[in-house]
Amino acid sequence: MVRSNPFPHIVWDNFLDDKTISFIKQEFPREDSEFWTWKSNDANSIKYMCQDKSLIEKLSNISNLIKYLNSSYFCGILGSIFEIPNLVSDDDLAGGGLHMIGDGGFLKVHADFNQSDKKPGYHRRLNLILYLSDDWKDSYNGNLELWDTDLSKAEVEIEPLLNRMICFNTQPDGNIVAYHGHPKPLNVPRDVYRKSIALYYYTKEKPQNIFSEKHKTLYMDVQ
Repeated sequence: MVRSNPFPHIVWDNFLDDKTISFIKQEFPREDSEFWTWKSNDANSIKYMCQDKSLIEKLSNISNLIKYLNSSYFCGILGSIFEIPNLVSDDDLAGGGLHMIGDGGFLKVHADFNQSDKKPGYHRRLNLILYLSDDWKDSYNGNLELWDTDLSKAEVEIEPLLNRMICFNTQPDGNIVAYHGHPKPLNVPRDVYRKSIALYYYTKEKPQNIFSEKHKTLYMDVQ
């Protein structure tokens, strides 16, 4: 189930049943919503984000889903799949939560920050992304790109299709760096967005990774 190239990851289509995904998608905030309390517009990314738990809790279906995905039960499932014991969730949603990206938006290829100031003593191990995008076409760009460690090419591209869940190891063992992003600016109609829920998982145990010492997000320039 786990794909190893260029670093361990899974792609899980039809992650939620039809009824649940319909409720989640309908509840997802619109562009002009008060939920988008953080907006980036710089050289590294252009996107909307909500990581405010008090706001997300107003969205009952999304909030319940996040609680399930952050539960010890689901952490155990991911830990078994990736062979990483003692995973815990980030209930503070530091850097995670709800993401939405419109026309022209992008996220440069990067290696994620590996420790959160809100979770001292813990090491980030997995990213989970559930896509809630509007009807998607390949011509829109926006594919998640997984790059090799020497940044010579994107080994894998994953379309952000509705109800597709992906999860990947952000600090695999050895000298592999989990570079990823969607650097190509979106080319979408005005009312179409790349939408997702993003969650991160941690362990007390320090990974045996080349970048295991504390660092911020490392953005890279790629061709």
